[in-house]
Amino acid sequence: MKKLDNILQIKENSINEVHEILLTGNVNGKILFISDEIVNGLYGEKVRKQLENLPDSTITTELISNNTLSYAMSFAEKIISMEVDYIVGLGGGKVLDVSKYAAYISKRPFIAIPTTVASDGVASPVAVLMRHDNKPMSLNCAMPTVIIIDVALIMDSPINLIKAGIGDTLSNYMALIDWEYACKKGKDEMNGFAYLMSQTALDALLKTKYTKICKDFIRVLADTHVMSGIAMSFSGSSRPVSGSEHMFSRALDYYCDAHNLHGIQVALGTVAILKLLGKDYTDVKDYLSQFEVDINPSRLGISRETFVKCMQAAPRTRKDRFTTLHTADLSTERLQSLYDELVREL
Repeated sequence: MKKLDNILQIKENSINEVHEILLTGNVNGKILFISDEIVNGLYGEKVRKQLENLPDSTITTELISNNTLSYAMSFAEKIISMEVDYIVGLGGGKVLDVSKYAAYISKRPFIAIPTTVASDGVASPVAVLMRHDNKPMSLNCAMPTVIIIDVALIMDSPINLIKAGIGDTLSNYMALIDWEYACKKGKDEMNGFAYLMSQTALDALLKTKYTKICKDFIRVLADTHVMSGIAMSFSGSSRPVSGSEHMFSRALDYYCDAHNLHGIQVALGTVAILKLLGKDYTDVKDYLSQFEVDINPSRLGISRETFVKCMQAAPRTRKDRFTTLHTADLSTERLQSLYDELVREL
């Protein structure tokens, strides 16, 4: 089985440099190229031609049709039986999660070429796949060995995906508070390196000099997602970037009829829980407003009843994770009042 050193490339037009980047890693042999129909139509041929020019290489293309766990497992079986040397995934969250998990199970190096930065999934050691009942589940895997992010390509992606990416990094704010709280209560242990990396990612975003979405800002945002992925890798879990706000988002995935992007849901969870706890949430709220990231629960299609139900259900979505929600006032009256306040303020 072939080895591959870690490579990270985040720059403009890096999608045109895939051949040169992989040459430096001596990538050759049997390559499985995974994408989806839409992304393949936009960028597939450009990437595939570069892969075909790698020495002594044969390329097989697969277009994914879904992101279920069983589908990802079938991909892993195919990779093993085909004796694939490397996996190249080009696309958004579904493509990367299926590819990442299949690569992890088959123990092959994974080369990720994200076309969106809607979440830290571009670099995280976690794959979000769908269960048989069409509910999402998070599974541990490994970070991509190679990450190639083209900031110009990301800039051309749907703006709502970029805004979701902002929300996902800002949710580190709440995740770190929850981690410290769990450690204080003797419910978890701190990993200083992982904490520092998550905090650094958060600070890089909050303290950026850019006040609008532009290519330079995309570079900062992509950096924060990679740092968040490294934080998870250091800790061996998603703890540095996932706390009560992610548990609230998970409850929304289960109980809310409206389907919002993950990054938007965790951003709402961050502001809502900070306010619930009586903590200052001004910096986070103002930052989201500056980039026109709308987290008003009413406009997101989240009713007051659903908000209350999901906030109360959130602590039960992960039995292995203790957060501030476990000791917070989650009475129906308090949460109804919180919802009304959020609708007015946001």
